[in-house]
Amino acid sequence: MRNIKQWMPAVGYSWAVLGTALGSLLLSPLHNLVDLSNVALLYVLAVVLVAVTYGRGPAVLSALFSSLCYAYFFVPPHFSLAITEAQYLLATVIMLGVALMVGHLTSRLKRHADYADQKSTESTKLYELSQALASATTPDSVIALAGRFFIDARLARQVRVFLPDEFEAAEDPVTPALLKKCVDYGQLLSRPLGAGHFYAVMPLTAASGVQGVLGLEVEAQVLGSEQAVEYIETVASVIAVAMERSFFAAKARETEIKHAAEALRSSILSALSHDLRTPLTALVGMAEALALGKAPVERQKPLLEAIRNQALSISQQMTNLLDMAKLSAGKFELNSDWQPIEEVLGATLQQAEFQWPSRKIRVSMEPDLPPVNIDAVLIERVLWNLVENAIKYSPDHAEIEIGVKRSDEHIEINVCDHGSGIDLSRREALFEVFQRGKVESEVPGVGLGLSIAKTIVEAHGGRISARNRNGRGSCFQIQLPLGNPPVFDEMDDRE
Repeated sequence: MRNIKQWMPAVGYSWAVLGTALGSLLLSPLHNLVDLSNVALLYVLAVVLVAVTYGRGPAVLSALFSSLCYAYFFVPPHFSLAITEAQYLLATVIMLGVALMVGHLTSRLKRHADYADQKSTESTKLYELSQALASATTPDSVIALAGRFFIDARLARQVRVFLPDEFEAAEDPVTPALLKKCVDYGQLLSRPLGAGHFYAVMPLTAASGVQGVLGLEVEAQVLGSEQAVEYIETVASVIAVAMERSFFAAKARETEIKHAAEALRSSILSALSHDLRTPLTALVGMAEALALGKAPVERQKPLLEAIRNQALSISQQMTNLLDMAKLSAGKFELNSDWQPIEEVLGATLQQAEFQWPSRKIRVSMEPDLPPVNIDAVLIERVLWNLVENAIKYSPDHAEIEIGVKRSDEHIEINVCDHGSGIDLSRREALFEVFQRGKVESEVPGVGLGLSIAKTIVEAHGGRISARNRNGRGSCFQIQLPLGNPPVFDEMDDRE
């Protein structure tokens, strides 16, 4: 495109001469048939076309050459420049004057139109850059977008943004002194690179101060154009604002991450100190009572059962912590297979009966449920967490209810209790890490069971939710997708 623009004046001058000469030669055989005024208008029209296409210089040349051709081919005596009558000389001079004036006005209008088009194009590109920078969240992405913009617009190359902490280490083509001088003066500075190129630097100044220095290699004619320099400075202002915003956004994210890490650390310490140290203290006390023979014979068995239950509880909480660490690190893979949900639930109930032998759990299951494609070990872990949660938050002799049924394209499992229910305003927070129904509670736990259950269920493409029951208690529901289970009879026949 740039080569075409460089050759446009030469092409315009060539057309002004060759086009006028060719048209005159083609029209000259008709000099006795065409009126002189009409011929003059044709020449003026040609000048207008040259002015619209190539500008003022070629238009002036076209006007002068048209006057000569007009006088030579059409003004009597024909094929001679010796005009003998004053009226023909006057007509020729008038045609020349009109052609020059029309050519000048037309080229001026063309220049204004070209300028308006250029401004419109620049405004559109600047708007697109602003839109792109609005979605940039880091200084690096802002710098990358700025460099791509200047290169795509063919305004500059070797575009770079020097951040304030990089000034002292700046190397060729810039120097630390040049960058410092640029910031101190607050204006565009440049140094020659040879072959008509310069390396320009300009400060990126925003409301909070200098965000850096924009460096770019430009041609000498760009620096010599006031419009081009103003446009580059406008782009630099937009980049400066985007840099400032990205710095603040990065700082906000960093602060948010620090607060989240601090909150997580406090939650872990609180959980370890309250929910693990307290039962351990009781455990040590009961063990010492037995070891020192301070417990009568009739109390030894209850104490041993209490020690066993406390040890199992602590073991369960440690297992939750380890599981959550694995899930958070993404270090688990589903070992899925088609499983009857009855078997997975049965394994969970066996464990529950071993730990809480006196607890009554009522199960209602829809007949002929299809198998589901699940990791049986992980889903068993989910069910265990829900059953343990229901038992812990229910009165000692309250019944736990488990319902399993098919719902559209899912297997739906509900684990319900008769406890105090849940705070609906914290329903979603219950499934977050280290979150419990009540911040202070006598019920042991570190707030990981539901978070682990949610992670596992969602890894299976399912959903987990909580609601209060009508009356008293709460229900936790998981939905697992059914998929397209295989027909086991056909599989057996193939085997």
